[in-house]
Amino acid sequence: MALAQEPQERMLTSPDGTRIWAASNGNTSKPAIVFVHGLSCTALGWDRQFADAGLQRAFHLVRYEMRGHARSGKPLDEDGYTSRKIADDFKTVCEAFGVVKPFLCGWSLGAAIVVDVVTAFGPDYLSGIVYVGGPIVALHYLPQFRHPVMNELFPIITSLTSDDLSDGGERFVDSCVARPLSFEEKLSFMGGFLMQPRAARYWSIKRNQDHTVWEATARPLPVIIIQGEEDQHCLYDVMIDIALRVYDEVEVTMMPDIGHSPHIENPEQTNRTIEAWVTKAVAAQKGRAE
Repeated sequence: MALAQEPQERMLTSPDGTRIWAASNGNTSKPAIVFVHGLSCTALGWDRQFADAGLQRAFHLVRYEMRGHARSGKPLDEDGYTSRKIADDFKTVCEAFGVVKPFLCGWSLGAAIVVDVVTAFGPDYLSGIVYVGGPIVALHYLPQFRHPVMNELFPIITSLTSDDLSDGGERFVDSCVARPLSFEEKLSFMGGFLMQPRAARYWSIKRNQDHTVWEATARPLPVIIIQGEEDQHCLYDVMIDIALRVYDEVEVTMMPDIGHSPHIENPEQTNRTIEAWVTKAVAAQKGRAE
């Protein structure tokens, strides 16, 4: 039996040639969870999950950096951000680490990857979905649940010409949490934001994504939403209503005094919630199979 492994980092190549940074940790004999970070961030945002002993024992933990971000390749044109290429990145990571039917844990923009994966490979490619922190359940619906704070910031942070990018980036990072980050952690967030080319940020959020296949077929996937009540990126009541319309089985955990980043602001509660819910979902799936 494969047991807990030493953390592994790999630089992978997606089918279109884009390099994708990925890493794994935990117990390779257990169900896999693939963690996907948010806009202009990095996989470092999941450090508190990858260092958690309970999650390491219970699951095979995998994370990667989306194209256009951090250590992965950064195409500068729209063609580099097609839905199929983004789905292929996810599949490349899964295949590299021997992952089959993972749970996808998406934070903010990372949650939108669910739509790409389901559209390309069908809902059976996943075992379930963990939405964390103002998840963008589909890019099509983003205008409906984008918070007024982000409505103000979006023209700055997605501009190809803005002279206010550093100020906009700092305001973007500050808005990710309900209480200020330490200066060291803020610099880490800022580094992820500023190392991303403007065009990569623009196409990461402005790309075309067909939501219709996902909306028509994803209903059977079990879902949990872990949501901060002080989120300044997402009008979460609207987002949750959309999720309830698309999926049959949605559990919601609300966290008071927490902003857009529950996994960073309250990692202990987030980790125990993930552990309990995924364990329950796996048991339910085994029960239905017997």
